Amino acid sequence: MCLEDGPYLLVKGDEKRPLDQFSSLIPLAGKLKLIDLFGKTEEIDGEIEEIDLMNRRIVLTA
Repeated sequence: MCLEDGPYLLVKGDEKRPLDQFSSLIPLAGKLKLIDLFGKTEEIDGEIEEIDLMNRRIVLTA
């Protein structure tokens, strides 16, 4: 069995966002903190509902 090589996707409802520019994802209370390769941070609302390693996606509650 082979796993796909593409970037992980952050999925929230109908929105899909590739995570190829981010080095860290830190769960906070009701939010996620994304940190890119240069240390720039961004926070988005939502909590992790599922991490699907086989399909390379992280699903958030909408």
